[in-house]
Amino acid sequence: MVTVPEYQSNVATRPIFQSKLDVKADAENFGKNVGIGMGKLADGLGNLGSSISDVQAAREAAAQQSQNPQAAAKGAGGGEQKAAAPKELDSVMRAKGQENQLAAWDRNARYGEGGFMTLTGQAAVDGRADYERRLTEKRKEFGAGLTGEAAEMYGRAADARVNASLQSAVVYSGQQRKVWFQQNAAARVDSFARDAVVNFTRPDLVTKNVAAGLLELQEQGRLEGWSDETVMARGSEFVSGVHRDITLRLADDDPIAADRYRNDHAGQMTGADNDMLTEALEGEISNEHSKREAGAILTQGRRASVPVGDAAGDLMDAGERSGRTVAAAGPTRLRQELAARAAGTGAEAVDRLDESFATNLAAMIEDAPPAIRDGLQILGSAKGAANAIDLGWNGRALKSGAAPKEVLDYIHGNAARYGMYFPVTDDPEQAAPFSTRGGTVAPRGNKVAPRALGPSTEDIDRSLAGIGDDKVRQLTQNRVQSALETQARAEEARTKQAKAELWRAIDAGKTPDDVPREIRQVAGMETVSAAWNYMQTVAKGRAGQGDEVLFYDMRRYAAMDPDGFAGVDLNDYRGRLGAEAFRELSELQNAALSGQAVIKREGLQLADAFAQSQKQLDSIGITANGKFGAERQAAIQQVARFQNALASEIAAFKKENDGRTPNEFDIASIRNKLLLPLVLREPEPVMETPVLEMADWGDLPPDARQVLASELSRDLGREANEAEVMGYYKGFASLLTLAAGADGGSRHS
Repeated sequence: MVTVPEYQSNVATRPIFQSKLDVKADAENFGKNVGIGMGKLADGLGNLGSSISDVQAAREAAAQQSQNPQAAAKGAGGGEQKAAAPKELDSVMRAKGQENQLAAWDRNARYGEGGFMTLTGQAAVDGRADYERRLTEKRKEFGAGLTGEAAEMYGRAADARVNASLQSAVVYSGQQRKVWFQQNAAARVDSFARDAVVNFTRPDLVTKNVAAGLLELQEQGRLEGWSDETVMARGSEFVSGVHRDITLRLADDDPIAADRYRNDHAGQMTGADNDMLTEALEGEISNEHSKREAGAILTQGRRASVPVGDAAGDLMDAGERSGRTVAAAGPTRLRQELAARAAGTGAEAVDRLDESFATNLAAMIEDAPPAIRDGLQILGSAKGAANAIDLGWNGRALKSGAAPKEVLDYIHGNAARYGMYFPVTDDPEQAAPFSTRGGTVAPRGNKVAPRALGPSTEDIDRSLAGIGDDKVRQLTQNRVQSALETQARAEEARTKQAKAELWRAIDAGKTPDDVPREIRQVAGMETVSAAWNYMQTVAKGRAGQGDEVLFYDMRRYAAMDPDGFAGVDLNDYRGRLGAEAFRELSELQNAALSGQAVIKREGLQLADAFAQSQKQLDSIGITANGKFGAERQAAIQQVARFQNALASEIAAFKKENDGRTPNEFDIASIRNKLLLPLVLREPEPVMETPVLEMADWGDLPPDARQVLASELSRDLGREANEAEVMGYYKGFASLLTLAAGADGGSRHS
């Protein structure tokens, strides 16, 4: 029995199992009989037209036979046909032409762009009346100019076409009325689903909209004649889709909360939706867990970085210089660790360290791998540096060859993370290039680095070991490392920018006091002090002078290792370099950053030129080997001045020759010219008179003679003959003999 739905003030969950409606819609409810009636009416009109046409044709035939019975009999007996009259033929052609135009218009009106038969749903239902109206108007329009027999013929053909089109329009609109209903029903169900998703934080509204959507599906099933199984299946898909979309929406904010929601509603979702959510959320859930784990690790402070027995446990302000020492403030855990690594005068050096520097240094050593950390020592204060110390390795100075490569790589590669750096010239008595130094460490600023305040490497490893999921643990480790790297780079960039701004102010004629306080703090005390010293040098008229040894070391470093040189902060040495030297090194650094192969080739050529020059300087006694104290330092200075002059002459050669790189002959010529003033000087006393092996002219190899000939020809501006080259060699040999001490200082082979 049919029951009439009644209004209910509330909605019960899952009404699909409570409905008692059993009426199903069939084709008659959607106008089937109307369509059948219209179809039969069209058939009747077509038959009527055919009958009228047949009667008219019979009358015309009878009239023609009565007027000319002999011709009719002759035509019937002989099988001959009479040609149509021209007037009749014209009427036929006119009728066909207009009917063709009507047919073309109808095709376009039905199937062309925006045509009636291309419309769907409501648009097709609403568009039917307009199509029928226009079709009727066009039927009259195309037949308006026809008269008589042509009009009759056009009328018969046009009526047949119009009737067929109207019949198909009725059928099509009936089909699209059903589509319209289905679209509206689906849109309404989708609207309830969307309302449930946007109110995902309100479970009561979610339940209400889910129930409304199920009622709409039940109504649609009743009108379309769905079976109970179909209604249940559609309802399950609807409920599952709502919970699936809510889960995905929750995942945008909190994948872990989304996973909980999925588990709570897994029984209301289909297997396909559960599988899809499992695949979609797996990576997001792991990422979210890793974010939380990494955040918890990074917010840990470095343990017990305070005086022993201090219950407060607070770290010092990273932005202020404490000025505390061990003697004044009592030992901290980190200072105790530094003191335990002291060797020689290292204990006194630790006592004098500023608190921030001590904290940074101890943190860097603490975070080193055990194999590196166990051998590191503090040997004492660095020479010529008020707040720098010399590091050692198992009792020896930390230099290349005295410690494993991985030790040097660690301290050099991580010093910047802890607010420290290794100066290029760490000992004026060392003649070794920068790449073999690295034992002296100095603070870059006067504050505790963020990395020194964060958790130690062991604390991080301990926290990572407590994560059970392998994937989450790996993701967490990557996040922690990336965060620490980003933090270090950001801090280094801030410091570089602050130092650059301070030096720009100095170059503009200002003093460090004119620079904002916050910039001075970020740049650090060492940079501010170097700026004041530089200003004093300028005031004394020695602005163009600089540290020749440092300049040579920088040039050599850029030539031998352009990638490493590109990472040097030149502003750390701005106060020790002249303006021209700083400009040249900046250009070399920019070229190194470009990574061009030609830059590396030219660097290797310059490094080789330095090495060859050093051999020749050694041969005439200009060397630091075997010398000590002031004499050794003077020799180092002289070597640096010569090598800097050689580099400048090579650069001038390139400029004079439109960028052409000098070959070996060119460099040898430049070197020999620079050596002449040195060999003409009075020989300095040395520990042992060097003995020079001078070959006779006839014993010189051909390539050596060619080099001498090229040098002399370049000086003369013409090709030199053999006698001139031989004289040139003897003169050069005499100068070398004089420099080494002619009395027994040389011998000919």
